[in-house]
Amino acid sequence: METESEKYKKVMNLLRNSKPELDSTEDIEIEVIKMIKKADRPGFNLTDAIDFLFGWVYIGWVRRTLITASVALVLVFVFQQGVILKRIDILSRQTIVPVKENVTTASDEIKKLLVIYKNSGKRFPPKTITISEKEMKELLESVNELQSKYKEIETIIEGDPELKQLIEKKLIENNRTKINL
Repeated sequence: METESEKYKKVMNLLRNSKPELDSTEDIEIEVIKMIKKADRPGFNLTDAIDFLFGWVYIGWVRRTLITASVALVLVFVFQQGVILKRIDILSRQTIVPVKENVTTASDEIKKLLVIYKNSGKRFPPKTITISEKEMKELLESVNELQSKYKEIETIIEGDPELKQLIEKKLIENNRTKINL
């Protein structure tokens, strides 16, 4: 049996003595030149782009700083939403009184008087006010009904020019001042 060192020496001698045969050296030269040109060109690979974009992940202090900043932004957002919800809650508790600009009707005045009467605790002498609440509601309903019918008539008159002229003529004949239609 041969020892390992002897086997090794035989294999090495065999390899040293055998020379490779090159069939076409020009083809090999062309392939080597192509490989060199490819290596010289700065190619844009997907892996290079990913490394460029996400290379900061491997830097510890950058990663910790960005995590801290994101946590701070989330906390600011939560605080802001809390403030907004508190303000909405405060607004929902407030009573809203609509203000009309110089538009008062008879029913509005009656409603105001009724509110004053109810809020006064009925301190007025009973002989001065002899109207019941049911009668007051009926009065308010009839005033509102008259106002809606008046508006309907007014729109009908505005829509028909012949009818408008006829009404103006009748008002002039009766020596009445005309109402702004």
